[in-house]
Amino acid sequence: MAGQAPPPVFVVGCPRSGTTLLQAMLSSHPDLAIPPESHFIPSLWRVRARYARGGGVDAERLARDAMSTLRFREWDLPEEAVLAGVADLRDPSFEEAVAAIFLAYARARGKSRWGDKTPGYSLDLPLLAEALPSARFVHLIRDGRDVAPSLLEMPWGPRSLAEAAFVWRYRVRRGRAGGRAAGPERYREVRYEALVEDPGAVLAGVSSFVGLDLRPEMLDPASRRDEVVPERTRGQHRSLERPPTAGIRDWRRDLSPADVDRIEAVAGDLLEELGYERSARPRSPGGRAAGLAAVARGQVRAALWRVRHLVLGRARGRIPPSRRW
Repeated sequence: MAGQAPPPVFVVGCPRSGTTLLQAMLSSHPDLAIPPESHFIPSLWRVRARYARGGGVDAERLARDAMSTLRFREWDLPEEAVLAGVADLRDPSFEEAVAAIFLAYARARGKSRWGDKTPGYSLDLPLLAEALPSARFVHLIRDGRDVAPSLLEMPWGPRSLAEAAFVWRYRVRRGRAGGRAAGPERYREVRYEALVEDPGAVLAGVSSFVGLDLRPEMLDPASRRDEVVPERTRGQHRSLERPPTAGIRDWRRDLSPADVDRIEAVAGDLLEELGYERSARPRSPGGRAAGLAAVARGQVRAALWRVRHLVLGRARGRIPPSRRW
């Protein structure tokens, strides 16, 4: 449609799957800005009745709630810039109010388009697809046997390899299901292994999908590291200091047979579904038991999170807190 704004771009995926690399590549385009992780969009949508005003939403109130979150403080964006952007809106929709917040970030960097990279949004794709009807989603998927040990290194991560495998399996499955519901015109899957093996070819496909032209500077993501990665987490993204490189992690080289067995006991079905090579070793009884226990614990935690943060938060009229990661 003539005059229609270009779609916002959402990069999602299980943490430690390379989403920051793809964010830095896309942010290197002269038209597109993707700030540090937001986390606040689902929380605001769940209490959208709070912002109802006439035929639209109270964009200033919504923006002030967004700016009160811890994650927004890492954007290095003056609140005045956001408030000036929302002040120009007339009876905006929820999507238009959210877009004004992100566009304030983009314009502060001399850009005209916005996107988002919050890995946890892979769990919220149906919500985001409803809240932001023009959004497009790029789901980055990496071999779970490389992701699980990386999750264990994070201070906020799971406590065992089996639990880390469950996190990968749960989040990738949820993301794929949400993406299928959104439809192929709004959702695309990208493999991390392909991105680092042939970044030019993969970026060309992603760029076409989101309506960008491929630029050479997109192949130099290191130039955007300090912009897209908050200072407190830069130690977790050392790989951005070099060009996209295959084999930084390789489960065949880095994991013991027992560790591979633990991960595959939990996530082997999804690895096969995605076409990843399965190890030839049979599952041990111990690995199978650890896998089943991890799945049970993960399912209980997910259910408790939904009850505590979503149901009770809304019942008390509060903005539900976002997930930690």
